[in-house]
Amino acid sequence: MAQNEMQGITGDILLDAGTNEFEVLVFLLAGGAFGLNVAKVREVIKPVALVATPHRHPSVLGMFNIRGTVLPVVDLSHHLGLRDTRASGGVEGRIIITEFNGLRTGFLVDAVEQIHRMSWSRVKPAPDFAFAQRPSDRPVSSTTGSIDLDGRLVLLVDFESVADSIMIEKRLHIGRVANPRGIDRGSKRVILAEDSPFMRRLMGDVLRNSGYGRLEVYSDGQAAWEAIDADGAPISAIVSDIEMPRMDGLALTRKIKGDARFARVPVVLFSSLVSEDNLKKGRQVGADVQIPKPRVQDMVELVDRAVSGESIEGVQRVVPARAA
Repeated sequence: MAQNEMQGITGDILLDAGTNEFEVLVFLLAGGAFGLNVAKVREVIKPVALVATPHRHPSVLGMFNIRGTVLPVVDLSHHLGLRDTRASGGVEGRIIITEFNGLRTGFLVDAVEQIHRMSWSRVKPAPDFAFAQRPSDRPVSSTTGSIDLDGRLVLLVDFESVADSIMIEKRLHIGRVANPRGIDRGSKRVILAEDSPFMRRLMGDVLRNSGYGRLEVYSDGQAAWEAIDADGAPISAIVSDIEMPRMDGLALTRKIKGDARFARVPVVLFSSLVSEDNLKKGRQVGADVQIPKPRVQDMVELVDRAVSGESIEGVQRVVPARAA
């Protein structure tokens, strides 16, 4: 794939809101096939000269300047415990420049193949590790799901977990959120749909530690919808990621808002993909508000406003990306 061949791809490939479709970029690491949602990709370039920085994370190869922005480059194969791309003889590699959670980062991979358009229903959720006695001791999966592409297994990498383990995003690790409004959080039924094992655990812990004891957590939109639809019991608020296996957050929101039983339930889309295009899609399917990760405190405060009956419309916004 030629240098800059994919530049601006997120603006060139547009999908209709609520169709439950997405584009996946397939790339190679240590002989295996992996995938990344194209919505997180800004461009793919050939390897460039890097400047080493002191005290950098072992997975970070160095920094480089691209059109006035200095970005770190992460050896993804090394970070996932596979094999150092930099130590692979004969492998030129490619750098995938991503943008999510308000951060831009370069990831070195062995090769980039092609883009596939498909339904989220083809993505199988990643298994949830449960080997340890305590939830806090359990390992977090490095993948969010898998796809069968003509008999070949493609694993979707949990880039949010990878980025946090390197950059340690302080806005994610807040423990609990104060309750100055005095809301009876414990009586409110809140649904959380999030595919990333890392984000699912983190968001669940923050909401529960903040007093939302009736929180129900699901790993994808389909599981969340089945729980919502099963009993029709009152729901105070729904928090959903956008990109998820089986059913994404936009399709989930469309189902909720299209059902008379739940049409008035506030839906908060909390995603690493809050761009102008996704804001438009969210409005099309009826989402009440959209905010970007990793603003966990803002998410809890919006849930507070939603469960108390306060309007949460009109607070969505796009936060300019910065270098990781």
